[in-house]
Amino acid sequence: MIPDDSPLFNNQSVPKHFDDGEVRLRFHLGQDAVPTLEGGRHLLYTCPVCQRPWYQAGRRHYPRLTGEQLIHLGTTFHADIHALSTLPRALCAICSTSYLDGLFTIEAYRRDASCRYGGYHLLWERASPPYTALVMMMCQPASLPLRTLVSMEPDTLTAPIGDVRAWLAWLETCLCPAAARVYREEEQYLLARRLSPVNGLSRHDHNAEPRIWCGYAWRDNYQPSGEPVLVSLAVTTAPHASFAPAPLAALLNAWRLLARTMRTVL
Repeated sequence: MIPDDSPLFNNQSVPKHFDDGEVRLRFHLGQDAVPTLEGGRHLLYTCPVCQRPWYQAGRRHYPRLTGEQLIHLGTTFHADIHALSTLPRALCAICSTSYLDGLFTIEAYRRDASCRYGGYHLLWERASPPYTALVMMMCQPASLPLRTLVSMEPDTLTAPIGDVRAWLAWLETCLCPAAARVYREEEQYLLARRLSPVNGLSRHDHNAEPRIWCGYAWRDNYQPSGEPVLVSLAVTTAPHASFAPAPLAALLNAWRLLARTMRTVL
């Protein structure tokens, strides 16, 4: 163990208590990424398309910040708002809706000393009726039970952009599996308990109908590493359609198109 008063900590590249996951996350993101009560974190981002800063509070997105708002948030989270290029990059709600017809979020299952799982969590929420939501989860080890995967809370993405592009490239060329099983009722319930099937963009639409999750899962080999992974796709549907979920090939094709578009804007 390195003592806390070691001169090594005077070097700004190695913060004190760097073995703590929250400290490493704060150092990597350049700000205090405080968790919200509803899940997710408070974070300042820079959009790679419009190059403007924006604020995320859990599942809520606030693009087009005023100068006063940006100063307040930068002070609150100890972020350097005078060097926006140092902020993490993610599509703002306006650009995401313009290019992808909805909100697109990439999160991660981080593998560290306290968590032996690793992978990606992708969510797309349509911005117009019927407010469909799609989620794709990929995680290691492949032996992970599906009920565990759908219950796991992802965290802020910290992987290098190159790694994310490689994952999206794999998703873009992923073949439809010959053997994939449909979600059981328990797995539908567990996913809904963690991630509401009601699209947040529909909260002001009183005519929006209730939704439930339906999905598929299979085991695949992630290229180029060739490591086995557990993959799951889910989509929100009307309750009366739960006995006939959308075809897996159609869901996978939708994700291929999203992945192709995302690779061009990252």
